[in-house]
Amino acid sequence: MPGGIFDLTQYLTDGRVEWPQGDLNDIDPNSVPTWVEAWVVQGGGEVAGQYLIGPSQSSSHGPSWSGWGNAPYQRWKADVPGWASGTFESGQPAMGIALLSIYNADQTHTYEWWATVVVLEQKP
Repeated sequence: MPGGIFDLTQYLTDGRVEWPQGDLNDIDPNSVPTWVEAWVVQGGGEVAGQYLIGPSQSSSHGPSWSGWGNAPYQRWKADVPGWASGTFESGQPAMGIALLSIYNADQTHTYEWWATVVVLEQKP
């Protein structure tokens, strides 16, 4: 199935993932990825029987981005900030979720989404 994956390691700057990114898989070379929305969430844990809401954020990249490169398309990067809530912790796992729009050679759109566990580290 076409779509993508997150890089296993995502990098933090000031407690925010900058910028969610990864590989595209099996995109037809005659099709063009047009936009991507990405979300990252991290569990907040539990203290004395009370659930703590963890940090979350969104980011995207739309059709004005020239960074898709040339076919075959192999990478995606959501480098336009959206909302952010809380501060992510380095060294802790998080969940990456993304939605990708693809404009196909037959002039139709398809949408692919994926979710995966990622590791968060401070930006080197």
